[in-house]
Amino acid sequence: MKRFILPFIVTFFFLFESSFVDLVPSEIFHDEQIFVPRFLMILIVFITIYHNKIGGLLYGIILGLLYDVVYTEVLGVYMFSMPLIAYIISQASRILQTNIIIISFLSIFGIAILELFVYGVNLAIGIATMSFDRFLELRQLPTLLLNSIFITIFSYPIKKLLGKLQIQE
Repeated sequence: MKRFILPFIVTFFFLFESSFVDLVPSEIFHDEQIFVPRFLMILIVFITIYHNKIGGLLYGIILGLLYDVVYTEVLGVYMFSMPLIAYIISQASRILQTNIIIISFLSIFGIAILELFVYGVNLAIGIATMSFDRFLELRQLPTLLLNSIFITIFSYPIKKLLGKLQIQE
């Protein structure tokens, strides 16, 4: 039963990320800005660092593919970028300390890279019509702000939960 806890949490994050925009009142956000919750990417990074590196990369591949199938028109963008970013952050954590503050900053950095990568791919194939300046102003900065708030609130409970799951396994 304990081995199903992490897949349940990951599934919850996948569903919560998509319904977050519907649950939060629209008056909180500015009409023109685009706030993209990347809670799943944060969880994948934390799983990779604090639980199991291979498991985190596998979750990145599987959930990236699922994210591509459900939410995007281009298959493979998230399936490739999520595990790649988790791997890069795991390698950076080998050099840096693995305290929660450093990993939180690395998660925000990973989200910034993910957003830039997705924008670049969409721009290259002609889906994105937004200029880079507008992208930074209307999507990148609000997304980083939203996810920074999420990390500030939930990074410690996620780390503790993953630590307990690591000990139980």
